[in-house]
Amino acid sequence: MPDRRARKFVAALALVGGAALFLAACSEEKPAPLPPRTVRTLVVEPKPLQLSGEGSGTIQARYVNNVGFLVGGRLLSRDVDVGAIVKLGDPLARIDPVDYQSKLTAAQSQISSAQAGLDQAAGEEGRFKQLLANGFTSQARYDQALKDLQTAQANMMGAQANLKLAQDQLGYTNLKAPTAGVVTQVGANVGQVVQAGEMVVQLSSYDDRDGVFSISVLNIARAKVGMKVKVRLQAKPSVTVEGEVREIAPNADPITGTYTVKVTLENPPPEMFIGAVVVGEVNFEGKVVVTLPSTAILQTGDKPSVWVVTSPDNIVKKVPVEIDQYDERTVQITGGLEKGDIVVMAGVNSLAEGQKVALEKVASQ
Repeated sequence: MPDRRARKFVAALALVGGAALFLAACSEEKPAPLPPRTVRTLVVEPKPLQLSGEGSGTIQARYVNNVGFLVGGRLLSRDVDVGAIVKLGDPLARIDPVDYQSKLTAAQSQISSAQAGLDQAAGEEGRFKQLLANGFTSQARYDQALKDLQTAQANMMGAQANLKLAQDQLGYTNLKAPTAGVVTQVGANVGQVVQAGEMVVQLSSYDDRDGVFSISVLNIARAKVGMKVKVRLQAKPSVTVEGEVREIAPNADPITGTYTVKVTLENPPPEMFIGAVVVGEVNFEGKVVVTLPSTAILQTGDKPSVWVVTSPDNIVKKVPVEIDQYDERTVQITGGLEKGDIVVMAGVNSLAEGQKVALEKVASQ
């Protein structure tokens, strides 16, 4: 009996002690919730992407004339060489004129013969016309005399045309500059027999000069006619001139695979002579993008995303974005964000969907 009473007494004490501990725990205060996480943010401001590019090229004449004789013959002299600056009408070369002088002499003889025949036919026509009026000849005889006169007149016209042709051909034996410019190439030497139209001297205009550049297939889509280009001399970068894209080749060069772009230069300085190497620089606006620091990108799942802070409750939500290009420090985003969105700039891996945050700093782009 004493042992049973002792056990009941111990159980009662344990029950009372447990109740006391329970009441003590209930009387303790609950811990305060953690404050919102402080994050650095940025306000989205889409802007056109500022792009620039450079390329080397050469100065070339806008107009290039391959000048040659209009008649063939043996070249007696060439008065200019590469690099010579000529004016309109300056002599360039001369071929042997002997054959053309002979043709001129023959044409002059034809004129004398045609003139004699014309004088005789005109006299005959006048006499028979008078006889016909007086009734001393027939109409058929007068018609024959009139026909002879018309034939003589036609012969004279043909002889005059041959004379003019012979005179012109003799004049063509002297090659003169059709325009002012600089000689950039020669195609024949003294003693050589040249054909009509064969290039003897290549004459390039000096006042009208272009910067000619070869652009790769990756960048040619960005080139537009009318685009402004700053052109500087490679050997002396301080010598610059403004230009404008005038022509873009529709097809790539079969050897280099590049496209030729011609830039009209505005009053190029003398240092930019034909053949000089230049560098073209162009600045232009690309597509509209949102530029963010690379630390703002959350790489989870199949698509990159960012944390956007909603207003006014300051709760973050994950928004997928489309990235156009990126480097070590920034990314250009073309889709997923709107103007005015508040994006978390750092600590993106420590946040969770729906988490409340405090804005440390709201920056703008």
